[in-house]
Amino acid sequence: MSEPNNTSNNTWYSMKLLRIFLIIFGIMALVVVPLLGYFIGTLIGIHMSANDVDQGYAYGGLLYTVYNATHNLVYYQESQISQAQGIADGQSDINTLQMLGLVFGLVADFPVVLLFVREYEKMEP
Repeated sequence: MSEPNNTSNNTWYSMKLLRIFLIIFGIMALVVVPLLGYFIGTLIGIHMSANDVDQGYAYGGLLYTVYNATHNLVYYQESQISQAQGIADGQSDINTLQMLGLVFGLVADFPVVLLFVREYEKMEP
């Protein structure tokens, strides 16, 4: 006896499996691409903020030295403000670049979604 032909059944299973994988990878791409942009923005922001914090503390140290020489409280207050301003500028850099990275990731997701939808529609039901 000959065995029955299961090629149509195998094709149906493989197509269903491909559709499931396409859906899973599409959902993963929708999450991973914006998160990757967010983390890249964080990395760049941290490197940029280090310079702002260094400059704030350097200028604050200079003003504190002037305060020690003159005992004028205005220089002491300015030294504290300068350090805080350096930290605030650094944090602002990080936050701005995180949001830019997230928005860039969301914008980059649009073509990926179109590609996944087009490939999903090409598969036979």
